[in-house]
Amino acid sequence: MPPEAAVDDRQRSEAPAAVTAAEVLRVTAAVARGDPEAFGAFYEAWFDRAYAMARSLTRRDESFCLDVVQDVMLRVVRSLRPMDGEELLARWVARVVHTTALDHLRREARRARREECVAAARGAAAPEGVASKLELDERVAWLEARLAEASEEDRALLRARFGEGKTLEQAGKALGMTGDAAHGRIRRVVERLRSLAREAFRE
Repeated sequence: MPPEAAVDDRQRSEAPAAVTAAEVLRVTAAVARGDPEAFGAFYEAWFDRAYAMARSLTRRDESFCLDVVQDVMLRVVRSLRPMDGEELLARWVARVVHTTALDHLRREARRARREECVAAARGAAAPEGVASKLELDERVAWLEARLAEASEEDRALLRARFGEGKTLEQAGKALGMTGDAAHGRIRRVVERLRSLAREAFRE
């Protein structure tokens, strides 16, 4: 790595000044409401830190890591919820950077595999099932990444309802909510995932 790149990374990795829990809650709540000024403040405070995380995780060049961080910020706009502490927010941002970086690396790997299939086929049809399997792998990886970004409570509800086959009443009771509340929460999560999937896969 060139010396100037190392210096640049050190500068980018400097953590933002500590802020109070009340300030974190105010900014994250405003971002969740769609306040553009609040998002601008969040972007300024976290962009360099997210870049440093992406660089450390992937060891890729600046262009790749900037693409990762831009996607991270888009996911912040869609998924950030009010948080009442900087440590909680930092953990959430780190998880989003991690899953987004993995998304980019997997996408690159899938593109390389597709190119290998095309090269191997030498103009003939690709081996039966290869294209569909790659597409399925892509969608499964995408869904795993989006679920990792969800709140612990949302993941617990989805796991109880769809993974363990519990009723809405049972799933909600474990988290101190009614069946109707659990149903509304699950419906919103699923609708958000569907919307993101349509955008991601152009459907």
